[in-house]
Amino acid sequence: MALRLKVTPEEFSFATQDGWVDGIIKGRRGLWVYVELGTDEEYIPKVNDDPKTEYRFFRCCNIYYAKTQEQLEIEDFEANEYNVTVIIYC
Repeated sequence: MALRLKVTPEEFSFATQDGWVDGIIKGRRGLWVYVELGTDEEYIPKVNDDPKTEYRFFRCCNIYYAKTQEQLEIEDFEANEYNVTVIIYC
């Protein structure tokens, strides 16, 4: 199962394989993440996807969790997870 992250349009457009993004986990209000992106692969749309939203798919990502945006900015992470599949959207 892939983790879905909402990112800014700027971060979405600049996201690259082996790059990074900051975002918020979909469905979990207030859970911020810093993601070291892995392999950029083709996104295959799902039936319930919003047609007005853009999506990108990355495999083998490292994720660092923070409770607030302030914690994220100073890299005060609560937990981390490795080798995760991530879908970013804006």
